[in-house]
Amino acid sequence: MMSPEQDPRRRQIQGRHVSVGSVAKLKRSQVDVSQTGKRLTYSGSSLPEDIWRHICSFLPLKDAARAASVSHSFKRFWRCRPNLTFSKKTMGYKKNARRRRITTRDYNSRVDHILRNHLGTGVKTLRLKLYGIYNANTRNYLDSWLQIAVKPGIEELSLILSNIDHLSNEAIYEFPCSLLSNGSENTIRELDLLGCAFRPTVGIGCTGSLTSLCLSCVNIESDELGFLLSNSLALERLELNDCSEIFSIKIPSLLQRLSYVMVSGCSMLQVIESEAPNISSFHFFHDDDVFHDDDVDQQVQLFLGESLQMKEIFISHSCVLHYALVVLTSSMPNLETLTMHSYYEMVSTPTLASKFLHLKYLNISVFGWKFASAPRYADYDLFLLVSCLDASPCLETFNLDVPMRRREHDSIFEDPPSQLGRIPGQCYANLRHVKITKFRSTKLLVKLTCHILDSTPSLECLTLDITDGGPTCSEIDRCFVGKETFMEAPKALAAIQTYVEGKVPSTAKLNVVEPCSRCPAL
Repeated sequence: MMSPEQDPRRRQIQGRHVSVGSVAKLKRSQVDVSQTGKRLTYSGSSLPEDIWRHICSFLPLKDAARAASVSHSFKRFWRCRPNLTFSKKTMGYKKNARRRRITTRDYNSRVDHILRNHLGTGVKTLRLKLYGIYNANTRNYLDSWLQIAVKPGIEELSLILSNIDHLSNEAIYEFPCSLLSNGSENTIRELDLLGCAFRPTVGIGCTGSLTSLCLSCVNIESDELGFLLSNSLALERLELNDCSEIFSIKIPSLLQRLSYVMVSGCSMLQVIESEAPNISSFHFFHDDDVFHDDDVDQQVQLFLGESLQMKEIFISHSCVLHYALVVLTSSMPNLETLTMHSYYEMVSTPTLASKFLHLKYLNISVFGWKFASAPRYADYDLFLLVSCLDASPCLETFNLDVPMRRREHDSIFEDPPSQLGRIPGQCYANLRHVKITKFRSTKLLVKLTCHILDSTPSLECLTLDITDGGPTCSEIDRCFVGKETFMEAPKALAAIQTYVEGKVPSTAKLNVVEPCSRCPAL
């Protein structure tokens, strides 16, 4: 038997042990280990300081702050750290670790300690999320932190006051716009504010280099926003969410670089007027209820001008289909993707000004339309949907979402036609993919589906979803299918078998999405 001393593996391990020990000895020679009580200091490597600073910038914020206490070098790197992101996640807090009030107080104290040990110089990105109810103490914290970090050279600033439910006009943080007149307005590129008041005035404002502006739940008036926009000539992206003081949005023609605009939930908004020539994507969400005939004047007026660059539009509003057919067809000739969520439609025949000659993707969702309760509007509603198809000769994909209830005498089986006559309309030569979600046995949907099959020679796939369009229990724990949908499903399936299946060409595939019969929720 081989002795332990003769075992080559043991000799190899011993050799490694000696090597490690030699390295450790060498390292100790670079450290002051005198017994005089002096602080231990490491001489560091021969890497340039800018490389060390770059390496340290990748450390998590909490670790970087801790490393600052190890040596003077690390402290110097920390005090010039360019990217600062403060949230409970970056600060190492776990969910439900402690009571909320204690956690919030401790969080603010830690952020305050970290920022006061930072010089504030060299900060390029500040993302600051504040928790808890706004009060005088919170205001003092915020004022102090922003004074430290917002200096010339900053490029991205994000301030999130998360507990906006407790904010009011009398108790809301006023963002100190004076900070943006100390030279930082010439370097800041992205500004993201949530849950505060923002009052830019003459002589104050982040204008020179601003490319992205996002305001959410921010108190800013129309003229203040107009002043800011007219002085932000480099702006490329504009987002306004739930800004309740804005009555009108006017986007000047001077914003030549502006390409993306999103407006959502501004409850007092009455008009959007844009003269910017190069917007390529426009998204507008308006919180409509189900309107009545006398409520048409509550609409937000949209004046988007004429834009050859517009490629994508998303509008969630009442009467949007009518608006698209009358206005957008002539003013947005190069539109490629159009998504419309309609809550109410005007009972008047739209006059087509032109056509969407380049439209490839059309998505329509309708909510609470009158044909759900008034059969006398059914012919008009069918005509309106067919008109949207007729206005899109190059259309390739059509998605229709119809969350409506079947009413009395609305089923195709309650008053079955002897035959479904062909509806006058165009031939959709490029249409290949059609999907109707929440398909029911209503006359309108059956007639529309048959019209598409009669007019689409190149159809490749027709999907009829007779569920509510949500995930199934094969994807999650349970299906999101309502009782009414489950009860209607057999009738919808019978309508497909009776009126639709025979019209599907052999070159096209019919997909029918049914409720899951095995789902325990049913």
